[in-house]
Amino acid sequence: MKKSILMLLCIALLNITAKGEDAKKLFKKYGCEGCHSDYGIVAGPAFYMVKERYMKKFNGDKEALKKYLYQTIRKGSSGKWFNFIDMKMPSHPQIKEDEMKVIIDYIVNLKPPKKESK
Repeated sequence: MKKSILMLLCIALLNITAKGEDAKKLFKKYGCEGCHSDYGIVAGPAFYMVKERYMKKFNGDKEALKKYLYQTIRKGSSGKWFNFIDMKMPSHPQIKEDEMKVIIDYIVNLKPPKKESK
């Protein structure tokens, strides 16, 4: 019984790791990494910043967040972040539906950044 549970946990961890690697490949493929990173600001907000802001806006509703991210990625956006520059996120109609799911799931499931020990 314990071995079965451990095996399932290992499979789940490998699946999460694989999806994270798939998302990273898609970020590179579609140029997302030119403006975004997981936790640091590049030219646009960090994926984690986006997740946190809109999870609050949607009162923790992950499905609402996923729909919002889908529309924002698909259609593009501007004027939502960093008022001191006029950066626009371009639309991405070329992203396939299965790829969009991987990207959005990655962002929605980002864990808080690890705190550095002093």
